[in-house]
Amino acid sequence: MFQSAKILKILGTTLALSVIAGCVEQASPPPPQYSAENGPELAGAWYQIYFDTNKIDINKRGQMIVTNVATVVLNNDATRVTVIGKTDRVGSPTDNMALSQRRADQVRDALITAGVPSTLIDTSWTGEAKQEVATANGEADTRNRVVDITVIKLAH
Repeated sequence: MFQSAKILKILGTTLALSVIAGCVEQASPPPPQYSAENGPELAGAWYQIYFDTNKIDINKRGQMIVTNVATVVLNNDATRVTVIGKTDRVGSPTDNMALSQRRADQVRDALITAGVPSTLIDTSWTGEAKQEVATANGEADTRNRVVDITVIKLAH
């Protein structure tokens, strides 16, 4: 019994010190609210959304990127977005040019759906002409099936 009283006294002292020191569990602070003054400083960032062979569907990772880009742009008036569609060298150059355009348009449309004004988005495509990784004709490489997104911070 003597040992229990001693432990109880130690626990009481520890609890009192924790309260005094502010170590007790408190409600978490609200998430930060962004404005043009304190918004995320990711303008100037470069993102890449990858695609499956001959597809234009944006995967989960790509959707997260679209959401991040939209958040940055919507919280900073002085930004523009460039979207550039690319392909690997599987298929004909003509088909790849059209595919890279569809990928770029798909990303542009996702950004617009996420709230980015279309007037702030510049869209282009290169087909298989400007690859991330040089490959032979007919060679598939995921790194070349991509849409590059760049958020550009404009000078005031």
